[in-house]
Amino acid sequence: VDGDKNPILILKLRKNQEINMRCVARKGVGRDHAKWQPVATATYRFEPEITINEDLMATLTEEEKIAFVESSPAPVFKYNDQTRKVEIDAPDSYAYDGECLKKAEEMGKPGLVDIRAKEDTFLFTVESTGALPPETIVLNALKVLDAKLEMTKSELDIVKGELEAAGAE
Repeated sequence: VDGDKNPILILKLRKNQEINMRCVARKGVGRDHAKWQPVATATYRFEPEITINEDLMATLTEEEKIAFVESSPAPVFKYNDQTRKVEIDAPDSYAYDGECLKKAEEMGKPGLVDIRAKEDTFLFTVESTGALPPETIVLNALKVLDAKLEMTKSELDIVKGELEAAGAE
């Protein structure tokens, strides 16, 4: 940190006060101790694939459609006043809580919506402690992963060469 631009306040002194101290700065990595981890939380969840059964939805009254939309704690669905249809508004906000599925069953319409997890797509969230921006954390993590994969590949090539040499004898 550039001390001139972003000074870090350690102590406030009053007039005619002084302090005698010795400071030690250490650089570390999260593998050594959690205090050096720049990430507060890192999570992933599968992206939901939401399908509305339009035939079943057409059998609901306007009030039932609105009640269905409001049953989800997250704004996944919205009721369009012009078309009088329930639409998928923000599928990424679905938290796999099952509330809208429960509401459909309460209304006697199981299968009103189908919600499945796309297992080939996920939503990745990284919360930083502020030491580094989340983008930098992810890019650095990918560089470390790439280096480890390269090391594993080279070690597998060595083992493969040894096995081929032993088979040729």
